[in-house]
Amino acid sequence: MADEAEPGAPTIKAVEEAADRVRAKAVAASSAASHDALSTVRQIDQTVLRLNKLLASPGGLSAFLSALNYKLYILAYLQTKSSSLASLSRQLVALLSNNPAKAPAAAIIAPGAVPPVAALAGLISRARTTLRLFGLFPLYAWLRTLLAGPKAGTDAVLHRIALTQCLSYITYQALENISVLADNGVIPTSFIARINRGNPTTARIYLWAYRAWLGGVSCDFVRLAREAQLESRRRSIRRKMQDEGKAVAEYQDEEDRRVDSKWWVDFMIASAWLPMAAHFSSETGVPGWNLGWMGVCGLVAGGSRAKGLWDATLTS
Repeated sequence: MADEAEPGAPTIKAVEEAADRVRAKAVAASSAASHDALSTVRQIDQTVLRLNKLLASPGGLSAFLSALNYKLYILAYLQTKSSSLASLSRQLVALLSNNPAKAPAAAIIAPGAVPPVAALAGLISRARTTLRLFGLFPLYAWLRTLLAGPKAGTDAVLHRIALTQCLSYITYQALENISVLADNGVIPTSFIARINRGNPTTARIYLWAYRAWLGGVSCDFVRLAREAQLESRRRSIRRKMQDEGKAVAEYQDEEDRRVDSKWWVDFMIASAWLPMAAHFSSETGVPGWNLGWMGVCGLVAGGSRAKGLWDATLTS
């Protein structure tokens, strides 16, 4: 009969139970999708709030722009790996350095010819250069502190190294500011010609600015060498005291590891800045230098500072 079940066919109850299971799975899948979407929104919300804290913190904007800028340099370099864009990559390195001395005379890149990533990197680079127009103020404050003389217990040699480094950075910042303002028509070319042997262009001023920067970076290596010498002397004295059975401060091993870790981080940062400073302070530049190396060196040099500020947004 038509209303009788065929042999082996599921019962009405079994069909209803199967339908219930299908509906339950659909509801669970929908709930999971809603949960994932909500979780994604929450993560975006938290990231934006943390980014806001980072930008509001002292030095946060500078660290963020620096890290983003150097990451974009790496991406821009990867985009210029093709032979058709090789010459464009070299032009970008010159133009992003803000040093007309390294840009070919005919290095005029038409609008739209630069890949979007490289264009954004150039925009951020110019923004960072503009922000550095105010960099003389903290350097002046640092100089005032140093001119007061070394603090009690401070090594006199380290104080002189710091003073030399501060003056180097002040020279760099002043010359770069003059060049940037002149390139944007704020300072007249007659003034540039007066301080530049009659040459109204800023190429030579940029060159000496970067040489002053190289001097400041080099001071880090001298400082680290002096710190290593002093630390070695302190540890030698401590070992001698221990051999003589005299009491020494507790937790010295942990303190030694902290000092060593900071020393190596500072050495890594200085080593990352050195090739970049050497490239821009030379009329010919470092052979093989490109956007990729610039990005890697910049990330290594500023990565730890940016990461520290970013991590601090979790607790602030």
